[in-house]
Amino acid sequence: MSDGEVPVNSTQHPYTCYALNPDGTQGPHLLGGSYDNISAVQIAAAVYVAMQRFDVETWRQLGVWDDSGSLIAVIGAQAPS
Repeated sequence: MSDGEVPVNSTQHPYTCYALNPDGTQGPHLLGGSYDNISAVQIAAAVYVAMQRFDVETWRQLGVWDDSGSLIAVIGAQAPS
């Protein structure tokens, strides 16, 4: 990185991807973000595929939120009760 360059902070993106907690709420770890909803969903899908290839035994869900804090997409499945 050259002098004067500032790294982009992912939280500046209006669409963000997080893992969901088991209760369906937003988890604490930012997985990615984008300036448009389609790209953010693609990022979440790519992360989900990578996580599934690593461990197919774990139930997981990833979500995409818009800049108003609304959940706009969910990828994956909740563990059966």
